[in-house]
Amino acid sequence: MKPMKYFLTAGLLCCMSVSFAADSDTNKDMTKMLKSRLGGAVPVSDPVKTPVDGVYETKYGSKIAYLTGNGRYILIGDMIDLQTQENLTEISRRSVSKEVIDKVAVNDLAVYPSAIDETKAVLNVFTDTSCPYCKKLHEEVPDLQKAGIEVRYFPFPRGGARGPGYQTLQQVWCGADKAQTMDIAKDVATGKLPASDCNNAKFVDTAYNIGNQLGVSGTPALFTAEGQKIEGYVPSAKLIPMLLN
Repeated sequence: MKPMKYFLTAGLLCCMSVSFAADSDTNKDMTKMLKSRLGGAVPVSDPVKTPVDGVYETKYGSKIAYLTGNGRYILIGDMIDLQTQENLTEISRRSVSKEVIDKVAVNDLAVYPSAIDETKAVLNVFTDTSCPYCKKLHEEVPDLQKAGIEVRYFPFPRGGARGPGYQTLQQVWCGADKAQTMDIAKDVATGKLPASDCNNAKFVDTAYNIGNQLGVSGTPALFTAEGQKIEGYVPSAKLIPMLLN
């Protein structure tokens, strides 16, 4: 028996009644049944061959799945190379997150640039002004800046338009200087927030949808420039070496 090199921690195995031949690495017929099950609501990428014979990777939305060569079976879980200890699914997942985040114009975000000449890292944060741990992280943003880390905020009102921070985030994004209004909203500066009826207020809904696409379920949700997701609040003393190493 050959030693096991790849391990798939599968969360679901679905059987479909029709199979398709896979003549190439990107045969679109392989995802036909998956697309029919999703009903066209979520985009499905062409399948790509994995290191495992007969198993192909596809993406639907921001999720990763694996199809057998005929497209009949789908495996949902993480594929791990036991020889190298690499989580191949996580590598793909980060690539998806990076692609989604990089499409957002930096000018649309509340940005806190590096406090030194060199920007050593970028941290993207989905935040809510009504979230206590978001405020705690915000108090430590100057520490991140001094370490050469640029912080970019995406508004993510928990609960969407009905969430307690929704209108306040709209007010923040209506400010001429979003970093300044964010400071006011998070109680590290004094001042008055503008009205929430400006055109920029629409970005709160846009960013909320982006967060949902990336699987954000709570705040703060942190993403590195490479797309790695860091769940929840992390103290700056621990976060800085994570970002710079």
